[in-house]
Amino acid sequence: MKHSIFLCSLFVAAAFLAPAQEQGTMSKLAVAEAKLGKGVQDREIVDETATFALNDRVYLWLRVTGGPSDSITVTWKTGDQRYSSKLNIGGSSWRTWSYKTASSAGDWTVTVTDAEGNVLKEMAFTVGEMKK
Repeated sequence: MKHSIFLCSLFVAAAFLAPAQEQGTMSKLAVAEAKLGKGVQDREIVDETATFALNDRVYLWLRVTGGPSDSITVTWKTGDQRYSSKLNIGGSSWRTWSYKTASSAGDWTVTVTDAEGNVLKEMAFTVGEMKK
């Protein structure tokens, strides 16, 4: 009888403590907002668009929640070309951005991943020929 009360008490304690421990140690990064555009001014995207000319700078502006964290990785892809950079996340609601000069015409994607490689956001855009 003493053993069953003891085991029952342990089970109840574990049921209440485990969720609290998980919540306290887990910080889940998320991309709350993401925008593509032709620039960033006053920490906001400028000329929001998903279509760019060849050699334009393409900006990815982000608002990330759930930080702070060491960093996120932004990967720009077109065809078999990949370009990656890391961005530091310094607070629980953090605005940051990355840019890439669109060196090739075609369909592009930009992917944001956390330190474990989990995809937080992916966006597509198109790069056309240079304007005349």
